Amino acid sequence: MSSLQSRILIGLIGFPSVIYIIINHILLFNLLVSVCFVLAFNEYLKIIKSFSNNAFWIVFGVIYIFGSFASLIFLRNIEIVGSPFTFLLFAGVMVNDSMAFIVGKLLGGPKILPKISPKKTYSGLFGGLAGSIIFIYLADNFFLSSFDNFSLNFRDKVFLLFVFNIVGFIGDGFESFLKRKAKIKDSSSLLLGHGGMLDRLDSLILTTPVTMFYVIAYYL
Repeated sequence: MSSLQSRILIGLIGFPSVIYIIINHILLFNLLVSVCFVLAFNEYLKIIKSFSNNAFWIVFGVIYIFGSFASLIFLRNIEIVGSPFTFLLFAGVMVNDSMAFIVGKLLGGPKILPKISPKKTYSGLFGGLAGSIIFIYLADNFFLSSFDNFSLNFRDKVFLLFVFNIVGFIGDGFESFLKRKAKIKDSSSLLLGHGGMLDRLDSLILTTPVTMFYVIAYYL
């Protein structure tokens, strides 16, 4: 199974399942997130085991990964706005990542970080941006109506574009840096040909606390 086929399969099964759980089952969401982040941290420990100053990287990983985990649990539990922002975060990051991969694979072109992540291209970056714009438009006009007393304002839309495309890219690039430093391709082979759990959460790990602080600043 190719990487593209694996992404499509996992997206078709995982995407609607995760979104349904986010919206309808907060306890199941907390449990699912707990399992995913523990798996991601275990993969992180395997990546950094050969690094010099290993103690520093372990402490950093605890703060980086479990700080994001705590932020995600806190965000989802905020009344009224927690559920829609968690939905937007998960769905938006998934759409951005998938569109960046598909467009970059199809069009190719100049690399953004050739020494760290040689598969990332400018065409993929703009593909992710286009996907984010389309997603935000569709979410604002069709999906968010299922949430009571919630709608996106212009500031929210600009912030989400920033989070999906800039913060998410930095998070993805940082994990690529760790894997390059460890001389490995994927964090594990857990998800078929789709890499490991850390590979799938790399963008969310950084975008989650940024989104949480935004919600705290403007909605609490």
